[in-house]
Amino acid sequence: MVPHVPKGSPSGRSLEKAALKALATGRLPPAAIVEALPRLRFDRVAQRVVRDLQATLGGAVSRNAALIVTVTAPIRLPAKTVAELGRRLAGPLARDFDKIICGNRVRARIVRRCVPRAPKVVVFIHNPDPPPDGLLRFAEELLSAA
Repeated sequence: MVPHVPKGSPSGRSLEKAALKALATGRLPPAAIVEALPRLRFDRVAQRVVRDLQATLGGAVSRNAALIVTVTAPIRLPAKTVAELGRRLAGPLARDFDKIICGNRVRARIVRRCVPRAPKVVVFIHNPDPPPDGLLRFAEELLSAA
């Protein structure tokens, strides 16, 4: 997915920094291979849901972990969706979470060991097809400490 560059090299650090910035904003880095990844949404409702979920779930994630959340669009009930997700994802979470919440399919995954300065909560709002499995793997790979 992302070209392998040794961590000690300057280009490796800049690639890692770009990847972390991309995850924090919910956008994929330029080096990402996007075939078979769902199309991400950046409309006003999607951006609000991302901000609200990051604020709601930020304190629920342990220090060395991160939470990756994908939500299918369109989101017709954003406030209810955020409230329900905050309730369900704030407690102990199994490795994989896959539920329909307020008419939207939500998948969440915990990444236990993260690189330093990684965002605590990464949220992607995407179109329903194709499924977000590749997106989850890609984000998990970027966040994981090697």
